[in-house]
Amino acid sequence: MLAAPVPTPRPARDPRVLDELLTDGSMILFHTASRVLMTLNPTAALVWDSCDGEHDEPAIVATLESLFPQAGSLTADVRAILSDLRSRGMLRVDAIPAGD
Repeated sequence: MLAAPVPTPRPARDPRVLDELLTDGSMILFHTASRVLMTLNPTAALVWDSCDGEHDEPAIVATLESLFPQAGSLTADVRAILSDLRSRGMLRVDAIPAGD
């Protein structure tokens, strides 16, 4: 018997985080509760935009790899960005929607 696949967490933005997209594609995040400020380069800003609770890490990687096909695998980069966002409290605890 095959084991059921393990659901992959889907990162979601903490609703207490304000974000501001800058003209160069970079972004500033501000956590209103912890008062932590974070700046994101344009690629990290794309990852942040995908942290909507609907996309898991492989889907975020696939999106970025389709935008930057010449870059090769971006798995390690996306994982590092998500880890940094989590460590600074910018993401909610990973949630898997009911029914998945």
